[in-house]
Amino acid sequence: MTTDRIETTDIASQISKDISIYKEKLQKKKYRTSDSFTKKEILIEIGVFLLITFGLMLTFGWKLYSESGEKNAMTGLDRLFYYLTTFSPAIGCIATRYIFHEGFRDDILFPKFTGHFKGYLLSVILSILFGILNCIFITIVLGAGFTIKAGGGLLEVIAALSLYSMGTYTAAFILIGEELGWRAFMYDKLEKLTGLHGSIIIGGIIWGLWHTPPLITIGLNFGKGAPGFPVTNILLMCVFCIGAGAMLQMLRKMTDSVIAPIIAHAVIDTICNPLASVFLAQEHVLGNQFRIGLCMIISSVIIGLPCWIYMARRRSVS
Repeated sequence: MTTDRIETTDIASQISKDISIYKEKLQKKKYRTSDSFTKKEILIEIGVFLLITFGLMLTFGWKLYSESGEKNAMTGLDRLFYYLTTFSPAIGCIATRYIFHEGFRDDILFPKFTGHFKGYLLSVILSILFGILNCIFITIVLGAGFTIKAGGGLLEVIAALSLYSMGTYTAAFILIGEELGWRAFMYDKLEKLTGLHGSIIIGGIIWGLWHTPPLITIGLNFGKGAPGFPVTNILLMCVFCIGAGAMLQMLRKMTDSVIAPIIAHAVIDTICNPLASVFLAQEHVLGNQFRIGLCMIISSVIIGLPCWIYMARRRSVS
């Protein structure tokens, strides 16, 4: 009995020592706030983030998008590559925060509805407005008119939008991969180094360049027949991302959360971008992908520029 008590005491003593050692290690590895980083450290952070993010996209994106047009369905390996590329900004963000002991204590991933209702409302309104402008410009530029392309009339429009909206939920999950990296990490880091204007311009260029594999392999948004392909496509994507990035970053700032830009991004990708297809017959689309892409850029600038100005004025006041 005495021996058992001694052994129990020894075990309890050892556990207590282990806990103390673990606590000491935690104190040495204490998480840092984003405000505690010097500009040099922020620059290194951004470098590590971009190395991981672009490394994953360039490693898996070329194969995925080059073969996507040749298959009727995605294989299991294709899906793995797809998630590695679409989530590469989030992976870069998480890994970089871990490496630099920054953590996620800024609470940016969670919705904050109290006092931020206007930001969440704008996340829907601005994205729908983008879609409407895009639709108007496309129908005017292509001379398609504003008549619904098939005989289903208004019912077909409602059915199409309902179908597209169902994909918004899936897109919102997938777009966590982008927004967690761009709006919840890179843009804020760039703003501390280059100011608001630098973060919008440089952030938009980086975001645009990240799309290089699908821009080249499948002619994303602008088609392979664009003049000056693929350089023109990459440059135009950067311009689009500057405009769209300004809108999404404003929503992040207004709500102090990445949820609002995720909502806006998902609505644009799943409802607004396909909206014009309701009005366009196939003969209007074929061979006109470049002009359709230009309309998308004009819409992004029209929406993004006021958001940019709004952020600049708010910053000057504060």
